[in-house]
Amino acid sequence: MDRTHREGTSVARVLGVVRLSRDREESTSPARQRESIEQWAQRLGHEVVGWAEDLDVSGAVAPWKRDELGQWLPATMGREASEPEEEIAWNRSRANEWDIICSWKLDRISRRALHTSQLHEWCKENGKQIASVEDGYDLTTPIGEFLFNILASFGQMELETIKFRAKASFNELVRQGRWRGGWLPYGYRAEPADDGQGYRLVVDDDGMNTAATLRDIVARVIDGESVNRVCASLNEQGVPAPMDAQRIREGNESKGALWRVGNLTKMLRSHTLLGWTEVGEKVKGDDGKVRRTTRLVRGDDGLPLQRAEPVIDRETFEKLQAVIDERKKPAGAAAKRADRSMLLGVAYCLCGTPLYAYTGGRGKRYYRCGRKAIAGARCEYETKSVRRDRLDGWVEQALLGTVGDVEVMQRTYRPGVDHSTEIADVLRALDELEDDRQAGLYATARTRDRFRAQHKALSARLDALEQLPSEPSGWDETPTGRTYREMWESLTTPQDKNTALRDLGVRAILHPSSLGGLSFEQMAPADGREYYTGNYGRVEIRTPAKMREAARHTVEAAESA
Repeated sequence: MDRTHREGTSVARVLGVVRLSRDREESTSPARQRESIEQWAQRLGHEVVGWAEDLDVSGAVAPWKRDELGQWLPATMGREASEPEEEIAWNRSRANEWDIICSWKLDRISRRALHTSQLHEWCKENGKQIASVEDGYDLTTPIGEFLFNILASFGQMELETIKFRAKASFNELVRQGRWRGGWLPYGYRAEPADDGQGYRLVVDDDGMNTAATLRDIVARVIDGESVNRVCASLNEQGVPAPMDAQRIREGNESKGALWRVGNLTKMLRSHTLLGWTEVGEKVKGDDGKVRRTTRLVRGDDGLPLQRAEPVIDRETFEKLQAVIDERKKPAGAAAKRADRSMLLGVAYCLCGTPLYAYTGGRGKRYYRCGRKAIAGARCEYETKSVRRDRLDGWVEQALLGTVGDVEVMQRTYRPGVDHSTEIADVLRALDELEDDRQAGLYATARTRDRFRAQHKALSARLDALEQLPSEPSGWDETPTGRTYREMWESLTTPQDKNTALRDLGVRAILHPSSLGGLSFEQMAPADGREYYTGNYGRVEIRTPAKMREAARHTVEAAESA
């Protein structure tokens, strides 16, 4: 989605803003305001593409809540909202139709410093600008930015006060087990509270039964299935994605939304699986860029508030996080391509450049040095191409000839009893608490007392946890009863085989001339390196030493028996 100024043109699209509390003063009449804005746009070579005219409207009303101007702004402005909510609000508004919002005077946009500051921040984040004709607030100029920063400082103080009150109010709702509305966390549904005051979240074990789906997803990922494969399977089975699940629950039609790897990974990483509450916040970094982050809502003791029953228990959650962490690797473009060949990111030229697949004359398919696809670059070894089917076959023979009969070991996470997760939770809570105080959220005597009480409780909790005995968590290897050959034969696509080869650490090196053709039974460890190497003509194929060692140990065990 394009949320920035249109590239390739100096003509900006101007949204003219007209507001009048009472239609009686000629000097500020709607006609005069329009004329002033039109002259300003014409003078600068811009185009007025629309008007937001709000009459008999107080300047204290937030711009995004006004009848006319509100149509041009997302309804989520001025409050914290989830990414799906922001996306929906953007699409429903006309925010993508303008680049500059211009008024006769700045107070025609708003008389509240807070509202003007919030609008300014939103404009900066989305590549838009604010201008006023008479006040000289043209934020495209240094003096305009300077003047606005003075105004924004007052708005920021007001905003911090409101944030603190909102945070305290939200925490109290969570403490009472109430749900504040919005998009439901997947695996939950909203039901009327027992006391009739609002709604509460309950685990969705009937109806849409999204909790069962979520538990199945968690189990599959822990058992070794990739998030990518899980998403593909859910889409193939037609399981409603989270947004569609909520639409269907509310009696609306499904829009055919798909499960996506990024969204599912966020879901599996979220503490909402434990019934805790996470809220999104926008934080400005040292580089000046605003980034979205999340924090846990905490109680007076500084620990996460339990908003609902967990979908999965804490041990399963920690095991899930460990599995995801274990698999997390630097993912290059090759790893993300859905049409990748079997050896993409596995086969390399002797010069160190990855080989890439291409189709030559008569439809024959080859691998060749990637430098040949770079204008002006050349391979120092001038390595010739190799037939794709031949190199694929040689690597497969090398893999199966080396470890085909070795049993695949399943890595199983063994949770420890070192309380490191709880200690990390407390340390994180202390950091957040101290950050809030540094930001000025505990400025009054009452709030300072609350800060001290929370800090004291957290520190005591930390001391108690650090005194407990510890036993670190780890990974155990369990026999699966399947050999590498059986595993390989179960893979049906080049993409799946590519993933397996990359996970196993197999590598093929293409040389410019023949290496002599050693059989893989004669392979020996390369000097000082933790892999075995063998040759097929011009191709050197390397397999990790740990795979070969596993095969040797299997033979020794059989002989000793």
